[in-house]
Amino acid sequence: MKSATRLREIVKNLYGWSSFHIQWKVDFDSYALKTADGVVFIDPMKPAAAVVKQLEALGEPVGVFLTSANHDRDADWFRKRYEIQVYAHEKAAPDCDTKIDVLVLDGEKLPGGLQAVHLPGATAGCAAFHAKQAGGIVFIGDSLLNVTGKGLSLLSTQYVEDSKQMMRSIRRLLELDFKISTFAHGEPLVGDAKKQIAAFLKRSKRDS
Repeated sequence: MKSATRLREIVKNLYGWSSFHIQWKVDFDSYALKTADGVVFIDPMKPAAAVVKQLEALGEPVGVFLTSANHDRDADWFRKRYEIQVYAHEKAAPDCDTKIDVLVLDGEKLPGGLQAVHLPGATAGCAAFHAKQAGGIVFIGDSLLNVTGKGLSLLSTQYVEDSKQMMRSIRRLLELDFKISTFAHGEPLVGDAKKQIAAFLKRSKRDS
């Protein structure tokens, strides 16, 4: 894994960094959101020392949120360094290699004012996290990807538990108010994320 050497500001108070997996040739994207409660990390990989310093300058960390069981990544490093807890959906626990401190339920409010949204059908314990900041932000994880040059795409069926249920889960995201969406693999959508996802789902339904 090639550690991230750059922290980018996506919008005010939302930051992202990418760690490149040399063997798989894909970026593992991580995020930090500065909230009134403190900084929350989503699916974090440990970045280079300079980026760690930048993250620490954002404020006091208050939690690590995992969008699925297999996104524990470097959660334990963040937990130990900042003495914070790791949060994930309750169904992630059996398949997660890292201890989850707080098992969350669908709709539960979390530190930073974020809300958990269970996305059954994709990978184990898959969940999104919704924040009201910046017109609404949804941290999606793996259910949707936004790989450079390919645009929005669904998680490969080889990793999916139930494709039809996953599609229902993704459509449920459109009930939320948001302008920005982030992905565990791929560039964030900024400004018209909800519109772009709705259009993608419409095309996917037509092509299925």
